[in-house]
Amino acid sequence: MKKILFVASALLIAGAATAQNPDMKMNRNYVEINSSADTLVAPNKFRISITISEAPSKGKTTIADLEKSLATALKASGVDIKKQLVITGQSNTDGKRKDIYQYKNYLLTLTEPTMVETVFDELQANGIANASLTQSTRSDLKELQAQVRVKAMKNAQQTAGELAAAVGQKIGKAIVIEAYSSAPEAVAMRNVFAAKSGNALQADSMPDLNFNDVRVNQNVTVRFVLE
Repeated sequence: MKKILFVASALLIAGAATAQNPDMKMNRNYVEINSSADTLVAPNKFRISITISEAPSKGKTTIADLEKSLATALKASGVDIKKQLVITGQSNTDGKRKDIYQYKNYLLTLTEPTMVETVFDELQANGIANASLTQSTRSDLKELQAQVRVKAMKNAQQTAGELAAAVGQKIGKAIVIEAYSSAPEAVAMRNVFAAKSGNALQADSMPDLNFNDVRVNQNVTVRFVLE
């Protein structure tokens, strides 16, 4: 479900064209509108950072064993490991030195909020404690931004027309258009699940994940000729 909020402000200006705009006639009157459009949509793209590492203790769990545990957890969650999991970093060792403890960092991409909860449960069940939700956003963010930008533009045109009509005038073509974006906000109500190795988490200590909607905001500044 989308919720749209429009905000517009206007300034009537009797402006002269500058040398940077040769197509504008001198002393052309215009109305300048600052308009923004805002929409809220449910997130459909989630990224989880996962780290596995050998503990510096006697009888340590090897990196190979941890990799198997991670694979077991992700397969039980219904994750396509080849398509959804990538390695983002790892220790530079072949495992021959006994005093070096290996680690690997991963980034997991999911498309369903229910999968996020399932993955965390399976990671915990398989002894993978170091994981955190780093991003919740939209896979179609550019398309949404384009849609919202058009709404902001139409709102600017409507506001300009209303202001011009109030003083017995009409608006003509747009002679200057500037568009800019605000960074999308995508925050989970509980967005971090992380623990150091050895600090076991109780199954009933972690509340259910609840995600805020992603806020997509676009802003435009438009100058319309006054006729």
